[in-house]
Amino acid sequence: MSAYIPSGLTSRVHTHSRVEGFFVVDGDQCLETSSRTYKMSMGKILVIPAGVMMRLVATGSKPRRALAVIVYDATQPPTTRLEDGPELVSCKQPG
Repeated sequence: MSAYIPSGLTSRVHTHSRVEGFFVVDGDQCLETSSRTYKMSMGKILVIPAGVMMRLVATGSKPRRALAVIVYDATQPPTTRLEDGPELVSCKQPG
């Protein structure tokens, strides 16, 4: 799928039943997880394993455009949104 997210907006906290892969076409993104952040810019690729709690943040001065593939377990929902979960490492923290 392709995704356009204006700078400063975030996704909801969620997890996937199998892996998700990103390719950033333009702009910047940061993926918050319970253990670390993944900062990405144009041309970068990232694959996240199943079950990782995450929230995507569009960072930088322009919209983030990316391609994503979610390979999911057909016996489970591809995406599960979470209202409560572990605290995520913030993209706003230094480092």
